[in-house]
Amino acid sequence: MPAADASVVPPRGPLTSLKQRAAHLLRGRRGDTVWALFDSGTGLLASVFSFLLLGRNLGAAGYGAFIGLYALIGPFLALSQAGIFLAAMEHVAREGEDPREVARSFVSMTAVSTLFWVPALAAVSLRSIEGLPPYAAILMILTEFCLNGIFATSQAMVQVVTGFPAASRLRMSGALSKIGLLTVLAAGGSLTLTTFAVGQAATIGAVVVFAAVKVSRLVGAPILPGRIGRRHVRSALLYGLGISASMAQTDGDKFVLNAAHHQGDAGRYGAAYRVMQVALLPASALSSAMHLSFLDGTASANAQLRRAIRLALITLAYAIPAVVGLVLAAPFVPRILTKDFEETAFILQLLSPVVILRAVQVYPMNGLMGLGRNGLRTTILGANALLSLILYAALIPKYSWHGALAATLVSEVSLCASAWIALFLYERSTRPTKTAVQANASYRETPDVGR
Repeated sequence: MPAADASVVPPRGPLTSLKQRAAHLLRGRRGDTVWALFDSGTGLLASVFSFLLLGRNLGAAGYGAFIGLYALIGPFLALSQAGIFLAAMEHVAREGEDPREVARSFVSMTAVSTLFWVPALAAVSLRSIEGLPPYAAILMILTEFCLNGIFATSQAMVQVVTGFPAASRLRMSGALSKIGLLTVLAAGGSLTLTTFAVGQAATIGAVVVFAAVKVSRLVGAPILPGRIGRRHVRSALLYGLGISASMAQTDGDKFVLNAAHHQGDAGRYGAAYRVMQVALLPASALSSAMHLSFLDGTASANAQLRRAIRLALITLAYAIPAVVGLVLAAPFVPRILTKDFEETAFILQLLSPVVILRAVQVYPMNGLMGLGRNGLRTTILGANALLSLILYAALIPKYSWHGALAATLVSEVSLCASAWIALFLYERSTRPTKTAVQANASYRETPDVGR
């Protein structure tokens, strides 16, 4: 037998073996989970950079104005970003529509949303939030509604055509561009709201151009504005309203703090809230990875409830130690920021139980979705968002961050309890039909989109 030609035998060694293992790890459903963790980790890093560098450079009042602006526009962005992202995936993946027509429809929806909401929200923000540079405010709102709106459609098209990993890499590029911008501005001693707004528009604009070119190649035609489909509007509203209500409950207190002229307290409370959200990341990553399991149809009794309870107990094994860690680590936060954030340590200790409530409430909400109860899920989110807004308006003007904290705790307990009760009551009366499961098959929650 002739000897094998060594030149055609691929070399084998530790590096080759490592590459093979990595390739195996990144394939299939396991690969989606790994890329979801990479995606979440990059988003967390960008969030931490934003929190630390903006907090240190702007001070409590300046940081309070910044988070107050995003608290104001967040619920409206849910319709033009998260709602469009999820609806675009549904119409291509489930309905089998032409990706080019879907993309053009949603790009047009983004343009209409931009023209309507940018001037309206800019006027409200400049009237309600003190110390907010007008040019910076308008540019940040325009960037979010226009550029990030187009970016959301691009991510959806990439995800349905080439898969979740490619969309994750696209999102990661946006987060990395933000990290680079903040680092350059902070290193040069020029990080202000205005320079951040200009730099963000430039960097995200570049990422959006790259994403649009990629999508154009995937679908075989340039992605330009086109006719808006009514069914697309309905789908975007269905997904977006629930997320919008959730964001109103989550961030409405920061806007009300600014509107009530407690801007410094808005910065200190907002800093504590951001640290609490960072502690939630592992629990959010688990819920994102396990989300699709709730959409697998099953005829067994109490299947969704049992799954929700099991995952909630697993999550508690992390959430409870995380709360203890937050309480112990809270005194170090003002040392990392500045003395202007001294009160943040105490606020964080009182706010830390929200980690447990948020960690376990997502599973009954996913269970309701698995039962085809999207309408009930949206109703629960909307009712609790309304409760929280009423409490914010009643308590914050007089009690500042103390009122915001009390309102947050009450509304989070209410949401958690109502979600579990609803799942318990409707589990036996509803079975997930094939249509109900298909209707949700394209939905994926992430830490920045929903609960």
